[in-house]
Amino acid sequence: MNSVKSTLVPNSKSTKEICSFKTIDIIGQYENLGIDVSRYFIGLETISLYECLETGFRFYYPPQTIGDGQFYEDLSKTRKGYYSDRWEHNETLKYLSQNDSVLEVGSGFGAFLSKLKKKKIKAKGLELNQNAVHTCLADGLNVEYKLIEDIKEKGEKYNVVCYFQVLEHVYEAHNFIKNSIEVLESKGKLIFGVPNNNPYLFISDKNHTLNLPPHHAGLWSKKAIQSLGNVFPIELIHLEFEPLAASYGEFLNFHTSQNSNSVIRFSLKMCNKFVPRLLKRCLCFFIKGRNVLAVFQKKQGL
Repeated sequence: MNSVKSTLVPNSKSTKEICSFKTIDIIGQYENLGIDVSRYFIGLETISLYECLETGFRFYYPPQTIGDGQFYEDLSKTRKGYYSDRWEHNETLKYLSQNDSVLEVGSGFGAFLSKLKKKKIKAKGLELNQNAVHTCLADGLNVEYKLIEDIKEKGEKYNVVCYFQVLEHVYEAHNFIKNSIEVLESKGKLIFGVPNNNPYLFISDKNHTLNLPPHHAGLWSKKAIQSLGNVFPIELIHLEFEPLAASYGEFLNFHTSQNSNSVIRFSLKMCNKFVPRLLKRCLCFFIKGRNVLAVFQKKQGL
């Protein structure tokens, strides 16, 4: 019997191993980004990717391979656009009003909080990158170096809890989501944005560096997101994918240079050379983008 429990469904051992990765390769890939991650893989020759059979959620194992606050501080220094304005920030504004009280978990350097401040929406952020916390405070944003558990213990309540590009970094996914829901008012909204399982990177390249630990702990698909309504007292009210056009250049570059299928590489190169506009129009119509935004509502009376 499989001894690895699902990180999304408590006590469930209904999981299967999808594939494994050599840690020496992962360490080398991160070295190319200027980050030393060897401390996360001490004593490990390989790590594994598992799937929760009840939800379709995929997660890496073992848990000690997942990044901490220091890792993300290092990453923010080497990847200057890591904490930045995102597509899902603007989409989320559609679901907010000036009467809302918002808690953003993983607020980074305050890109989304700044938008809320301009719209005079009451908001607080939680962040574990101390450098980012100091920057936000200097900019007049309400950000604390705390966990969602700390907010729950204090008994604070909000109309909206949100996080963007955060959930995929959390190993204990069930506890994190559970705590998020518990600080919501009845019928409050849980809103989050996650990578769409890196549709055009991970499927074609399972070794894509930033889709591996210590950066990512879990991989979210449409099925996994929809399953949350069966695990928690929440109801999905909206699911939206980022248009491929937002990252079309990256998409095309990957498939014309790194796709393992030579026929696909050649075909895309030729189409992009002779009918680039038609190619873009067709691809953007049929293929979903790299991120997905989910809006849930807490069930009434809970």
